[in-house]
Amino acid sequence: QDEYLVSEDFNLMYGVRVDIPMYTNPVANPFSTSLNALDENGKTEKIDQGQLPKSTPLFSPRVGFNWDVMGDRSTQMRGGTGIFTGRLPFVWVGNVISNPGQNPNLPVPQRSFDLNAADPEFKWPQAWTTNVAVDQKLPGDMIGTLEVLYSKDINAVFVRNADLRAPVRFLPTDGRPYYSDSTGNHELNADFGAGIYVIDNTSEGYNYSITAQLRKQFESGLFASASYTFLEAKSNLKSTEIASVLWSENPVAGNPNKPELGFSEFGNRHRMTTVATYRHSWGEMTSTSVGVFFEAASGNKFAGAGGNRYSFLYSGDVNGDGNGGNDLIYVPKNRNDIILVTSTGAAAPAGDYDAMEAFINQDEYLSSRRGQIAERFGAVNPWFTNIDLKVLQDISLSFGTIQLSLDVLNVANMLNSNWGVRKVATSTATSPLRLFDFGGAGQAPRFTFTGPKQTYVDDPGLNSRWQAQFGVRYIF
Repeated sequence: QDEYLVSEDFNLMYGVRVDIPMYTNPVANPFSTSLNALDENGKTEKIDQGQLPKSTPLFSPRVGFNWDVMGDRSTQMRGGTGIFTGRLPFVWVGNVISNPGQNPNLPVPQRSFDLNAADPEFKWPQAWTTNVAVDQKLPGDMIGTLEVLYSKDINAVFVRNADLRAPVRFLPTDGRPYYSDSTGNHELNADFGAGIYVIDNTSEGYNYSITAQLRKQFESGLFASASYTFLEAKSNLKSTEIASVLWSENPVAGNPNKPELGFSEFGNRHRMTTVATYRHSWGEMTSTSVGVFFEAASGNKFAGAGGNRYSFLYSGDVNGDGNGGNDLIYVPKNRNDIILVTSTGAAAPAGDYDAMEAFINQDEYLSSRRGQIAERFGAVNPWFTNIDLKVLQDISLSFGTIQLSLDVLNVANMLNSNWGVRKVATSTATSPLRLFDFGGAGQAPRFTFTGPKQTYVDDPGLNSRWQAQFGVRYIF
């Protein structure tokens, strides 16, 4: 990367990075090329598990600038634009090696439960990202910042199952495709296994954020800042571990091989933070620093298994693609828009319909989706607040400095057990409808309502509890 000084007040930085992923191909696998396969558009394709993607150069040009507009640092603009290339979890590529389906070329024929492959044109993730920010000196020696960041996927990752047959019909209520025939078969290669999972690329995803911040350094030693960030992030993938699970656990409303653009499970949609720090010297030997962090956000801290955004899913394989638990629910317009039954298949009593209606009405997201299929990660965890405290005590001695520290997380919960408690959705709430059957060939699905009375309950985890730690540090 090089830097070019356009003028005394304007700096321009630019550079180009080139990544060339290279692979060692597996042994030839004629078994994979003998299988029937369909791509994401339903067109016939040949899958060659013995060929990994070509070594294609991935160029990442970037340019950035820093401009002191008035020449006195009162107004400063900064930003940049460029392409960024990232690595993917290598287990997804490793799955291609470890899951050959069946390879008769080896001394002892190897067979895996499913077959993994990569599209010949598959590329590592790339995104075009642009950000622009303005720092403005305001009255009272405050600094205000406004920053906008936008990122567009060029090569995002998704996984498709090339062993999935074309849909045999469409469900009458919500129009989603249904893939199993009268014998329950949804595969092109019925005697094969779980599927042919192909890692591929899409460019539909994007995200943008807008941040506004005020900050000030006081002569007394106090520093304070406050900021607000709005985030919108959409993608085609639910992140998880192995390639086959990327397909089978990705919540879908339509074609599971062409997943719709939906909300990302990561990030807080709204987030407000305030930080205040103060340092006071008691003399030449001791000083005390105190810091307080306050946060209020819509969502939660993502903890791997969820807790930030939620998808409302059926319990059962409603689209007949061989996977139960990845079909987004259709939210009925009213009780006449769904067929409920008891656990024995008898017509459900009015009380079951009343319970379902009450559950939908108490949930802000579900009640807004009446007559529509729920969105992937469409529901956002309720707002939460958090206060953290940090105290540092420095003791200067002839041989160095001893620093004592005290950190208290979620201070409000320490003061009152009802404060600082977060909300999370229960698994029964996010899967409130269990598929019973289809009531006969070509008929609409019938469900039992298994949902609770409310979606969100108090989170018993560490995020809802106060924690404290004490530390000693020697600085020399």
